[in-house]
Amino acid sequence: MKNRNVVLSAAFAIAFGIAGTAAAQTSSGNIMGEGKAGDVVVIENVDTGFVREVKVKDDGRYQMRRLPTGTFHVTVRHADGTADETKTVTLHGGVTARVQ
Repeated sequence: MKNRNVVLSAAFAIAFGIAGTAAAQTSSGNIMGEGKAGDVVVIENVDTGFVREVKVKDDGRYQMRRLPTGTFHVTVRHADGTADETKTVTLHGGVTARVQ
């Protein structure tokens, strides 16, 4: 009986350890950076054409969460119609890429 309890305890520990690892895996990531309040940041997935826009907050920061992994072009558009040079970011699951 004692051996059975030890085996069951070990089995539960292994099962919960594997489940915890699987839950930690993700297929999305985040992009963050800085700009001028009111700027609009446009990100486009190079492979899929997925596009998302976000406005830079009053503190000068922006963040886009839960983006699919892949390579993105990031462009900051200003209120006067000009845009910064497009930057390329490769996004991996569970990672926040900072655009410089």
